[in-house]
Amino acid sequence: MDILRLLSDGQFHSGVQLAEIVGVSRTTISKRIAQWTEYGLVIDSVIGKGYRLHSPIQWLDKERILSAIPRLIQSYISIFETPSSVSSTNDIVAAHLLKKPQSGVVCITEMQGAGRGRRGREWSSPPAGNFYGSVGWVFKEGFSAIEGLSLAVGVAVIKALESMGAQDLQLKWPNDVLYRGHKVAGVLIEMTGEADGACQVVIGVGVNLHLPETIKQQITQPVTDLYTICGQVIDRQLITAAIVSELITLLIDYHKTGFTKWHDEWLKYDAFKDQSVVIVGMQEPINGIAQGVDERGNFIVETKSGLMHICGGEVSLRQAKSS
Repeated sequence: MDILRLLSDGQFHSGVQLAEIVGVSRTTISKRIAQWTEYGLVIDSVIGKGYRLHSPIQWLDKERILSAIPRLIQSYISIFETPSSVSSTNDIVAAHLLKKPQSGVVCITEMQGAGRGRRGREWSSPPAGNFYGSVGWVFKEGFSAIEGLSLAVGVAVIKALESMGAQDLQLKWPNDVLYRGHKVAGVLIEMTGEADGACQVVIGVGVNLHLPETIKQQITQPVTDLYTICGQVIDRQLITAAIVSELITLLIDYHKTGFTKWHDEWLKYDAFKDQSVVIVGMQEPINGIAQGVDERGNFIVETKSGLMHICGGEVSLRQAKSS
């Protein structure tokens, strides 16, 4: 990451110069440049001049992010970290909670080496330019207090993106944010604790702010980014502050309101209302017509044998293929 920071000043730097500054060999510089290129970054290479990052990077600025978070929300933040690279922000927050269970643990990073989504899927995490972050929270009331939380988080993420000018966003049950059928954000919630005692929750959110085209082509599902949606570069500090603020605002009183408070808003953004869908991941696929969600966050599908309420777990929702 040090090399990228040096290259992002808009000037050319020779391989020899970079090697001296970073303290590695010229060969190592070449290999690292090649690695960053594989991640989708465009790096200009000119004989006699050296290397230069083609487009500037908005590096995370902890102080600017915090200054954009309302003071009341800041008062609920116990730890706020912005490391350059981690395995996953969920892992970092979970480690903090294991050491000391406390609410308001926040980790935002430039790059994840092992970002993940639901059902063990990889979350593509190219460096410097997207949002990868997690918030840790303790619920003394146990698992029952967090029913429907991933759905409510989806609404909170949409609110943050809308504050930056994004429109036409929708939600795919249980945890994806879509724009015209293309995924722009995802949520991964991980929990530890006891069913009737205190539980620790880690809420991971990934948002595509500006995905390189090469990365889009590598992802096996339709994806888009906030840059495409808004038609301009979004200030990374402001969108980060907005997402963190919306998440903490949600978490502060979720143990009192539950998903009930968020139910109607989720329905407003429902991407599959009255559409033919198929639920996979159970013993047999379930086909039917999507009818939104109930006040516990369960997905409602109208089948030939009547209404069914499907809980999250390891199931997945897909749009049925037209015959």
